[in-house]
Amino acid sequence: MWADVRCPWCWIGMRRLQRARGALPEQVRVRRRSFLLEPEGPVSPGRATAHVARSEWGMTAEQWESKSRHIRSVGRAEGVEINLDGAVMFDSRRIHRLLKLAEATDSVDTDAAWDSAFAAHFGHNRNLGEAETLRELATSWSVDGVGLEHALAGASFADEVIGDQEDARRLAISSVPTIVAADGRQISGMAPLDELTDFLAAAGVVS
Repeated sequence: MWADVRCPWCWIGMRRLQRARGALPEQVRVRRRSFLLEPEGPVSPGRATAHVARSEWGMTAEQWESKSRHIRSVGRAEGVEINLDGAVMFDSRRIHRLLKLAEATDSVDTDAAWDSAFAAHFGHNRNLGEAETLRELATSWSVDGVGLEHALAGASFADEVIGDQEDARRLAISSVPTIVAADGRQISGMAPLDELTDFLAAAGVVS
């Protein structure tokens, strides 16, 4: 599943995917893949999304409120509270490196780490562009020490994040969340629950 922590639909899609997996009698392995909505980072890091939507994306206040209200409503249906207005723009490369570190750490639940990253960004509007905030988040996963500092600095897991982005380009993935089966079939993570369940049942293994 390709996703970016900066994408509210990816949090919703992750929760929907979890429900689809839970509906199957056998376990389906899911590999988390990084997708960077803005590979070089946002134009205005640290600014609230609502402000950026009106000042940079050309949306009127009414258009933004309609979009934000819709996302909040869909999120609640999947059990997540999304405060999109106050979510801060940030360069997501570092959080993706930390999530790769979490995945490589046997004692860490990768799904839980992703979920807590989404919650920090959209639920609590923490600034995930700040190193100290990222340290606190990773420590809550029981990830710390030299490995954490290397991932923050880009000395480790940078190639893995870039590789995910290149694979997404090769597979013509232009929007997220997107799920790709081992045989190459794709489906949106926002597909209806029954379609997701059927897709996983047929795929067996999701990569």
